[in-house]
Amino acid sequence: MGAFEDFISEYKAKIAETKFHAPNNILKLINEAAEVLFETKMLPSKELKEAVNKLKTRAEEPMKVALTGQFSSGKSTFLNALLAKNILPTGITPVTSKVNYIRYGGEFSLMVKYKDGRESFHGIESIKSFTDQRNSVEDIDYLTLYAPLELLKHIVFVDTPGLNSQSFSDTETTEAVLKEVDGIIWLSLIDNAGKMSEEETLEQYMHSYQNKSLCVLNQKDKFSPEQIKTTTQYIKNSFKKYFAEVIPISAKQALESRSGEKQIMLEGELKTALKKLKADVEANGYEIKEEFARKALDSFKKASANIAKLPSKESLLKESNIEAALDFICQEIKPIAIKSKEFAITHEIKRLLSDLIEQEVRLISVFEELEEILNGYENHIKRIFAELKSRFSASLNESYLKIEEIIDKIASEILSNKTSSKRVRYAKKRGFFGGYEPFYYEAAKINSDEIYKKLFFDDDLIGKMFKRYLSSLQHIQNEIERENMAVFKTLEEEISKWQKPYELIRKSKNAQSDIQFANMRKFASKSYENILKPFHDETAANFAKISSEFRHASASIKFNYQNATEVVIAFLERRIEKSIQLYEENPAKFSVHEPKLDEIRERLQASFHLYEFQNMMKGGRNFIAKNYDTVLEEFFRIKEERLRLVAEHKAEYVKLKHALISLLEEVSQFIF
Repeated sequence: MGAFEDFISEYKAKIAETKFHAPNNILKLINEAAEVLFETKMLPSKELKEAVNKLKTRAEEPMKVALTGQFSSGKSTFLNALLAKNILPTGITPVTSKVNYIRYGGEFSLMVKYKDGRESFHGIESIKSFTDQRNSVEDIDYLTLYAPLELLKHIVFVDTPGLNSQSFSDTETTEAVLKEVDGIIWLSLIDNAGKMSEEETLEQYMHSYQNKSLCVLNQKDKFSPEQIKTTTQYIKNSFKKYFAEVIPISAKQALESRSGEKQIMLEGELKTALKKLKADVEANGYEIKEEFARKALDSFKKASANIAKLPSKESLLKESNIEAALDFICQEIKPIAIKSKEFAITHEIKRLLSDLIEQEVRLISVFEELEEILNGYENHIKRIFAELKSRFSASLNESYLKIEEIIDKIASEILSNKTSSKRVRYAKKRGFFGGYEPFYYEAAKINSDEIYKKLFFDDDLIGKMFKRYLSSLQHIQNEIERENMAVFKTLEEEISKWQKPYELIRKSKNAQSDIQFANMRKFASKSYENILKPFHDETAANFAKISSEFRHASASIKFNYQNATEVVIAFLERRIEKSIQLYEENPAKFSVHEPKLDEIRERLQASFHLYEFQNMMKGGRNFIAKNYDTVLEEFFRIKEERLRLVAEHKAEYVKLKHALISLLEEVSQFIF
């Protein structure tokens, strides 16, 4: 086994020692969160699922280490040394115009990711055509180079365009990469380190990454140990606010000592010899000649002898000092990166949960607003109905008094048209001779024709009074309809104000549920059916009942007042006649009846069924008061029914909120 292979094995063991409790604990946490967040009742959004799955990927994938620096600092050579192949292009101009991810894979291959989402795979020998900014590569997003190295199972290297590229977009891309990676290797040429241009770049872009940054001074093979030591110490002192450590290396020596270098070269020469042999055979019409094989073998022997003379790779590897750089990544940066990753993932889960809790709180508040409207409406209608009940009871009482006024007018008119007529009766004379003598008396007489003429025909006094009475009833009825509709309109307007913004409600954070907000929009858009319709129906039914009562109150008198008057007059006339008959038969015992105003009024009240009207229209239990008591009771019932509906919807969101809060508390207790 070669020196580089030995080093990689040791490095793998060191990585195993620094795994701590990640990723198992953090993965467990993510999976537990996913179990809750992906439940059907949560109605999770596509964005939430993507975010949680990205966290899983982030927790499972190796730490990311970015390589950056000024151009021509040896980044590509350094990575080639790690890959044990001259794969990444090098040059004196900045050729890496795309971010290159170097990941573990079963074999060497190159994946090109385009900005439109396409992916294509190629041999690693074609990488230069996709990275050289002198080529047309604008439609490429990034590249991923896969290599079968144990090191890459634990670290993903990110090769960046650099921070002083000729292209502003390249610098911008590199800056974005530095924010997301777990560690940074800043490569600088040892003879260029500390120059003002580099310090300006560090101050501008690297001031926030000291804990995760390593400065690697490349090309130490060009200087003496004293020069290397002096320069390294100077950079440590001058740039300590940018780097956790400064290590000098030789990427060239490391590349030359790469794992299996001689074996790789031998395999390459063997392939070349066999390729030449195949070409000779094909050129000779596939006739195999001994001289072809001898020629190929001699070429391979000569190349093998030259390879054997190459320097010892063990000494070159040690001399390169690349092991110190990788050791620092393993022992210093990786533990910090693990904790940083756990912190970042936990923080992101908490942020997602906070966004979802905010969603549930927001949706709950929508229903709470509706509850406030309904409860406020109850207080409103209690007050309004009490006022209307008092107001219209007074109006109804006034209408009732108009009936009494009409009765009084009829009674007065009857009494004023009562006259007296002289009557005579004959009684036996006292004494011997006997015989009959006349006795004269006066008896009451009702001038019904005059009464009818004045009350109902020519003057139509009663007709006019009844018109005013019916008009007052109609006015009360219209006012009740208007006021009752106004009471409903108050609720309708409040619900409309509530409805408008929530018909258009949208999520404010990507992770929030599209379906939950769609359901809320649907509920709000159906506010008439969900909330208003029962109130509207009850208002309409209530007015129908009141209208029926008013029709009864109008019709009972409208079509009866003349007949009732005639009945009373007929009754009085009969009573007068009956009293005359009794008086003439027994004047000592009976007298002629003389109608009085109270009697006439009482008879008219009975004929008009005034007691029915009194119960209906007068006092605290009139039909309007009863109606308002009934409708208020119905409104309360409907309100409670609607509140139960709202509470059922709200309860679902409350349950989700509590589940999310419990999960957030669990995540907050996660120990790094």
